[in-house]
Amino acid sequence: MLNLIMVKYFLFLNSICFALLSFGVYGEQSPYDTDPYRFTKLGTKNGLSHNQVNSFLKDKTGFLWIGTASGLNRFDGYHVKVYKHDPADTTTINSNAIKQLFLDPADNLWVKTLDGLNVYDARLEQFSENLTPFLDPYKLIDHELEEIIADDSGQFWFLHKNGGLSRYDPEHHKTDNFIIPSDSDGGVSHIVRDMNGHKWVIYTNGVLEKRDGASMQILFRDYSINALFSEEYFSYKLLADRDGDIWIYLPDERRGVFYFNAKENKIHHIHKESKGHRLNSDLVSAVIEDEDGNIWIGTDHGGINLLDKSNFGVRHIMQDNENPNSLSQNSIYALHKDQEGIIWVGTYKNGLNYFHKNNIRFTHYRHHKSRKESLPFNDINRFVEDKYGNLWIGTNGGGLIFMDRGNQKFTQFTQQNSHGLSSDVVVSLLYDSHDRLWVGTYFGGLIRYDGKQFSPITRDGPGLLDENIWELFEDSKGNIWIGTLSNGIYYLQGGSTQFSDPPIKDGHSMLNASYVAAIEEDREGRIWVGGTSGVDIINPQSGSVMHFSHEIHKNKSLVHDNVLSILHDHKGNMWIGTQGGLSLYDSRNQCFKNFTDRDGLPHSTVLTLLENEGQIWMSTPNGLASLKYNNDDEYEILRYNELDGLQDNAFNENAAYKTKKGEMIFGGPNGFNIFDPKLLVTNKNSPAVVFTDFQLFNKSLSVGKEINGRAILESSLQNTEKITLKHFENVFSVSFAALNFFHPEKNMYKYKLEGFDTEWITLDGNNRQVTYTNLDPGSYALQVLAANNDGVWSAVPAQLNITVLAPFWLTPTAYFVYFVMIIGMLYMSRRWLLIKAKNRFLIEQERRESRQLHELDLMKIRFLTNISHEFRTPLSLIMAPIEKILKEPNNDRQKFQFQMIHRNARRLLHLVNQLLDFRKIEVEGLELHLSKGNIIKFLKEAVYSFNELSQNKAISLSFQSDTESLIAFFDIDKLEKILFNLLSNAFKFTPEGGEITVAVFCRNIPEDDEKSELTIWVKDTGIGIPKDRQAQIFERFYTHEVPDSMVNQGSGIGLSITKEFVRLHGGNIQLESTPGEGSTFKISIPLKTVEKGLANNTSELTGIVRETTDKPATDTGSNDVNLQKLTVLLIEDNDDFRLYLKTGLEEFFEVLEAKNGKEGWKIALAGMPALIVSDLMMPIMNGIALCKKIKNDPRTAHIPVILLTAFTGEDQKLEGLHIGANDYVTKPFNFDLLLSRINNLIKQNQLLQQKYEKKVSIQTSQAEITSMDDKLIVKVMKIVEENFSDPDFSVEFLSREMGMSRVHLYNKLSTLTGKTPIEFIRCMRLQRSLQYLQKSQLSVSEVAYKVGFNNAKTFTKYFKAAYNMIPSAYAAAEKKTPMS
Repeated sequence: MLNLIMVKYFLFLNSICFALLSFGVYGEQSPYDTDPYRFTKLGTKNGLSHNQVNSFLKDKTGFLWIGTASGLNRFDGYHVKVYKHDPADTTTINSNAIKQLFLDPADNLWVKTLDGLNVYDARLEQFSENLTPFLDPYKLIDHELEEIIADDSGQFWFLHKNGGLSRYDPEHHKTDNFIIPSDSDGGVSHIVRDMNGHKWVIYTNGVLEKRDGASMQILFRDYSINALFSEEYFSYKLLADRDGDIWIYLPDERRGVFYFNAKENKIHHIHKESKGHRLNSDLVSAVIEDEDGNIWIGTDHGGINLLDKSNFGVRHIMQDNENPNSLSQNSIYALHKDQEGIIWVGTYKNGLNYFHKNNIRFTHYRHHKSRKESLPFNDINRFVEDKYGNLWIGTNGGGLIFMDRGNQKFTQFTQQNSHGLSSDVVVSLLYDSHDRLWVGTYFGGLIRYDGKQFSPITRDGPGLLDENIWELFEDSKGNIWIGTLSNGIYYLQGGSTQFSDPPIKDGHSMLNASYVAAIEEDREGRIWVGGTSGVDIINPQSGSVMHFSHEIHKNKSLVHDNVLSILHDHKGNMWIGTQGGLSLYDSRNQCFKNFTDRDGLPHSTVLTLLENEGQIWMSTPNGLASLKYNNDDEYEILRYNELDGLQDNAFNENAAYKTKKGEMIFGGPNGFNIFDPKLLVTNKNSPAVVFTDFQLFNKSLSVGKEINGRAILESSLQNTEKITLKHFENVFSVSFAALNFFHPEKNMYKYKLEGFDTEWITLDGNNRQVTYTNLDPGSYALQVLAANNDGVWSAVPAQLNITVLAPFWLTPTAYFVYFVMIIGMLYMSRRWLLIKAKNRFLIEQERRESRQLHELDLMKIRFLTNISHEFRTPLSLIMAPIEKILKEPNNDRQKFQFQMIHRNARRLLHLVNQLLDFRKIEVEGLELHLSKGNIIKFLKEAVYSFNELSQNKAISLSFQSDTESLIAFFDIDKLEKILFNLLSNAFKFTPEGGEITVAVFCRNIPEDDEKSELTIWVKDTGIGIPKDRQAQIFERFYTHEVPDSMVNQGSGIGLSITKEFVRLHGGNIQLESTPGEGSTFKISIPLKTVEKGLANNTSELTGIVRETTDKPATDTGSNDVNLQKLTVLLIEDNDDFRLYLKTGLEEFFEVLEAKNGKEGWKIALAGMPALIVSDLMMPIMNGIALCKKIKNDPRTAHIPVILLTAFTGEDQKLEGLHIGANDYVTKPFNFDLLLSRINNLIKQNQLLQQKYEKKVSIQTSQAEITSMDDKLIVKVMKIVEENFSDPDFSVEFLSREMGMSRVHLYNKLSTLTGKTPIEFIRCMRLQRSLQYLQKSQLSVSEVAYKVGFNNAKTFTKYFKAAYNMIPSAYAAAEKKTPMS
């Protein structure tokens, strides 16, 4: 008992002494200073599950875990994730009431709730109440734990519920269990490690022990608290501060806090009733130490008691309703300091608060309604410092404020309480070198304060004409420059009271002649004036002015013309703040380096500029910024906003000042900030980046949740290195966070998806989610970098590997299958190609064989055609002599033999013609050649041409028609062949005594009055044709079987040709036949009729020209043409036929011979025949080529040409006539016909000669001649006319001019004109002389010379021979004849 009394007495004395030591320090705290402890808050509005915060813990990853009265929360700086109890899920936490949080050596989170302990498995994101798997590795005494404590050395202490203590060394994986001393009943309550490595243990009975850190031997034991509380048992907590002293508190008791001085081994009790250093509440919930060594004591209803160990003064941090950054509530339930020095404060009802001295960096002075000592007025315009370091503050409506910085007191001067202050809106201040204060006002003019009174400088004073004094500046020489709102700048020379204009010489002017916003002096003494028109630089010594303004197309011009501030730094650089950015003047190149918000400024409008040791500070409408500039490529910009403690993001223009101590002052509409830039600490901690959420198709994935048949996340996202997605799961989002709690809103991010993005993409702190869609199958790596609030970037990016699987058809297995399929397809394709090639070869072989057969057929056809042509020449040699013999008188027997020869020759000719027609149908095709004529008469004559055959075979032949006459258009040749073939077949297969009838019917076509349908029946009583053979009768080469008594002499092509000719006419042919009774062929042909009716008996078949009907000229001797041995050239390759023709023509002509065209051309040039007869088909040069050559050569173009051919087609005739042939005779032919055509052509040529002879006159040169002969005559006449007067003009000269030999010229002129060349020249000269004799006054001799005669005698001789009178008589006669 006595010992207990002594302990209490000892504690009382210590408290008295401790109070005496600390009393004076406590009273020195200024009530006027602003509160430096400003907090950031987090509550249910921000996602917290409950506002009662009981505990904190920051894990190794960097997440902050918050235990509340209703749920566990995880905070990443942006988002709160809540974990709550779910009765239906055993993997959730067992209770929502969280009491305490701690970590085990494996970094598992232990959660102590009202219902006991839970362990959170971060990998599976599950809670477990089964502690055994987590505690077995540590080999503890038992598993009934009260708390796990990690000390500064990395060792873990397990406090057992039975009071036991275990230590686990993670480095050596060793566990030590300690026995509790016998006098420490109740067990260990808490343990800490001090700065020296000693362990301090307190027991529930209040006994405090100091133990060796290694051996755990007891070094010291204190019973003071045990004695004070009469050995009661409590739950104690310990804190070892940086000095090695121990702080002891009882969280659930009103016992204050105990301070154990380790050096003195003395305990001091600090509580509500303490002398001098008292707490404001004895209910202490938590005690921590901040980075500055201050002890934070959290109390219930007492806020935070901040104890300064240097003087043990206590500062009470309490809730202030007027300060949004004050403590949110005074009931503190938890305190926690993390590794970064942030102090987390848990309150009873208002969530959590957290503080760091660098979190809210700027001291803020503002007006408090409840504090009279606070700033009187918030809206600040200007600052200036006097010689004592006090501040004069100009406000925007609150007058002038004086701040005594030593006493932290404010004095306000307004119009109401200060005589001479003419306006409460102060816009400029200047404290000059004579310790006078100049005050510029808005509509109050300029005021000067001498320390005693305000003296207005009135408007009607000397020189000052503006009431709005916007800028005041004193230069290095003591001159005062005054900038106004609308009247430009004024100048007050040092010591003078007279205002004047700036010292600017004539010829120089300022751009800023009205509004002046900024004035500054450079190191050369020049004054820089800024306004709305750029910058004017005034040189007071020379009076010159230089201008700088913004130029649109020059990047290095002033960034903007609206200048707001100008700064001259210690290096001599000039900085210009404008409404469009910041400009740095380069004096060497006289240009500017510009900075805007794109370069990192918080805003492009720079309001005011200050400098501190090379750092340029600027205020903007969006916070403050500091620029550390080294060169154009090396500069750093830091930005600060309202979150850092600024009065507001917006500042006022010119409301900035730098004090003599180097402090920076910036003012705005909500007071002002004052700070020392050297004391601002940059957050150097590079933030760790964690992935916080993975969404698939906008749905978050949880661990183990099955999606499309499997779990995508098998562990938490923070513990997942790789995510595998199926090919259709290619729309996903990933969220991330930088675990930086210093204004996380200011964090910056850069991300890149390797394999997709080529460059880093930047995001701000408000956008922390990236989404990718429709990624191709492949492997990707999402990398994310983060920068903290001060722009410090993490060195290593966080990485999440993402694999998008290919669909089955794009997998390696599928590719293998494709490969096998391709190989198989190639094999099959190869096989198919081989088969196809083989089939193609067979087909080609068949085609080749077919082509060879076809070519063989064509060869056969060509052979038959050629031999048919060859037949025509012998036939001509047979028929022509026979016809000639038949005209001569013979005896009847010889005549009968000649007629039989002639008849069979004609039959042979018909067969040859059929072969030729078949060849045309097969190769060339046929066309109709219509002629107009009486078709009924034509058919009748064709039928009766078979009368002789009818009589010989004793077969009756009759012709019937319902129309006597029908004038229509039809193809004579083809219709004749149709009828000939049908009648020939009828006679061939009709026996003697039979009948053949040809009937013709004509009917009108109702649809067309001009057309009629002609029907021809050829009916016989022959053997007939069976039904099964009738369809084949019109096929080529088909021959019908006939009785043995008949011989089928047909070729099988007649009816085929007949059907084709009928088809060409647009008609059709039908057969009706009965075997043994006969056959009837019915032909229907549409015709275009001209006239239909009865025919005249004497009418002829008009419009029809056939060679077979040409009548030869029998009386050749009676022709008018002079045929006295004219020369005819005969060209024929067949010797017999040429001999035959020569024999017949020699009676009338001189005949020249040639075997081919080439030989004939030479003879034609040499002999100039009167006419050429040539065969068409000849070797070396055929008749067509020869005719073309003759007609294209001027020397031979006048010679007529007759072509002989075995071709009967129209095409060959047209081709021959087209190239200039005069006539065309088809073999075989009647010789008299050929002779008649020769006579006609020679007669026509002689008439042409007479024509040219008549045209040889002076006027003939005016005729328009187009033929070759005409062109030749015109050219000869022109040459003669040009040489009339030349007596030496001769035939040799004329032949040279014509380009012809004399012989050729002679033959040509003789043929065309009937005159020799010399006669032709003389005739033209005489013709010209007639004109001279008629119209000129020349004598006969002069006319003779004029027309080329050498003397008049010769001229008279030839003139008389031509005109039967001499020239003089002709001239006299003409002159007597009157002119008509």
